[in-house]
Amino acid sequence: MTDVRVISSGGLKLAGSTFGQHNRNAILLLHGHSNSRDTWEELVAKLGIAFEVWAIDFRGHGDSEHAASYDLAGYVADAEAALAAIGRPAIVVGHSLGACVAGRLAQDRHQLVQSVFLEDPPWYLGSRTEWDRTAFATIFPASAAKQAELQRRNAPIADYLEFISNAPSPMGGQNSDHFSFRQLYSHASALQRQDNHCWASVTGGTVLAAIDVDRPFARPATILRSDPNCGAAFLHEHEARMRHTNPDVTVLYYEGCGHGPHRTMSYDARFHHDLLGFVRAYAM
Repeated sequence: MTDVRVISSGGLKLAGSTFGQHNRNAILLLHGHSNSRDTWEELVAKLGIAFEVWAIDFRGHGDSEHAASYDLAGYVADAEAALAAIGRPAIVVGHSLGACVAGRLAQDRHQLVQSVFLEDPPWYLGSRTEWDRTAFATIFPASAAKQAELQRRNAPIADYLEFISNAPSPMGGQNSDHFSFRQLYSHASALQRQDNHCWASVTGGTVLAAIDVDRPFARPATILRSDPNCGAAFLHEHEARMRHTNPDVTVLYYEGCGHGPHRTMSYDARFHHDLLGFVRAYAM
């Protein structure tokens, strides 16, 4: 692993890491809201054997600088800066917010994007009606408030870990029943470092409302759809809407899985298998 600094719009400094074989087929990994590039650790251990893998922390997340404000255009600019640093076409893999950013790049026919792999994107949640149908309507405000409280008192990482581990899971039980200790610790660390101001534009709807959901992708796309009964962002009805706009899109359904298959112990092996098949199909 090599840590790198990527300069985004307005001179904002982003933290990034590269893994694997230089000048091999490139893959860019984009994390979800309130997470960081650490979330991909298990994945890069597999992909780095045969590919050049990049992962960045979005503005306000992980080790990247905080911004004056947070909107979709800013997050897209972060991904574009990473693609420019890679310097050649890449496969873009995104989870949640990162999946929405990857989707926007695919809509834009970005010259450095080969194809996109979208893990449970909240593509249609810019609609307040759709947002309120999901677990995020309650989980996000509660998480933002708890993070603010922990940051105000400079809480140690152990307090963040306790919060994340013991939080109820939409899959049943609590988070520690579904995520490895490393993934829980990674998320706790991400919450400790994230700018709390990032939450307002997501819970307020402005980030996701900026997506033109009726505009088709101009690059090949595969979507992983999680189970609506387990906290999914991309719902059953969303698949029909997506296929109407993008008839050639591939949608893979993960029954019984919540919002993050790549970090869920019962589903991460399947995620790795599906992603590797996608990457091999579209690698140049």
